[in-house]
Amino acid sequence: MARMVGFTRIIRLPWLNKTIELAGEGLEPTQMREELEEYLKFEISSDTNRRKTREILLLPWVAEDAALEALRPKALELALSHPYELLAVHWGMLVVAFPMFGDLVRLIGKMCEYQDEFTAAQLKLKILDEWGERSTVVKGSEKMLASLNAIGVIQRVKQGRYVLAPRVDADEELSLFLLHADMLAYQSGYRSYTELQALPELFPFVLHASKERLVEDARFSIGNFGREFTVSLNQC
Repeated sequence: MARMVGFTRIIRLPWLNKTIELAGEGLEPTQMREELEEYLKFEISSDTNRRKTREILLLPWVAEDAALEALRPKALELALSHPYELLAVHWGMLVVAFPMFGDLVRLIGKMCEYQDEFTAAQLKLKILDEWGERSTVVKGSEKMLASLNAIGVIQRVKQGRYVLAPRVDADEELSLFLLHADMLAYQSGYRSYTELQALPELFPFVLHASKERLVEDARFSIGNFGREFTVSLNQC
């Protein structure tokens, strides 16, 4: 069965911020939909486009999904303690909620390890190879790329050509949240500490997660493999 794309509209940072604000108020999904509908009416005139956008924004917060449910309490806690650094919270939730988004940003991060810029055409070829040549994949990749540009984590330098925006520092709490989200999204068995310092899918952020904090954090299990400090998710 073809995997669902689920992300076929451009998403903007103020809309993400409004959604997490509603989630923090403890509203029921129906109430969140009604509030977002009213909010988005000022931004999106088309009923169909507004509905699709609203459902993308809501999915990380209302979907019955074990990984998302594991992230939500900490995400809301961080939204209160880091009101001006919400991008990292949104990023973690989106990577888990939308697998194709996670794969697309991983591809961008990997491409930019070896080159200063990337093209939409290069990205399209790579994501089609992973997700299949479907119209929804093409449309989804276009909308995700436009969303990343709108959010400000990439910058368009020419038509169809992009560079990464300067990375932002994620403090230790945000870094641990991002690592937790990343391991849930990619169902990682374990990762080495060295690998955790430069995960391509987390390219917008400079992470700060000490070994000491990882050892103390109940979300993670610490081990050694080939004399390498390793981190996995705690299943307890």
